[in-house]
Amino acid sequence: NVNGDFFLNEQQVLNPRPETLRRAILQPIGERRDLPVIVRADARSPVQSVVTAMDVTGQLGLTQLSLATSQPPAKEEP
Repeated sequence: NVNGDFFLNEQQVLNPRPETLRRAILQPIGERRDLPVIVRADARSPVQSVVTAMDVTGQLGLTQLSLATSQPPAKEEP
């Protein structure tokens, strides 16, 4: 998100440190490395957070990585 927070399956990861993200990913997947990973970000997401997420997943051997982007919600016209 805009603050650089990470979410795993819609749950916020405790803090944005790479070690914390690594533990959060390992907990549900165990030894499986064949699972797909989708890193989702929008224009307001810090680039460094996206790079960190991609780096951590790569270090864990998760090679089925996709990057998904989304548009921020449209502002309503008065």
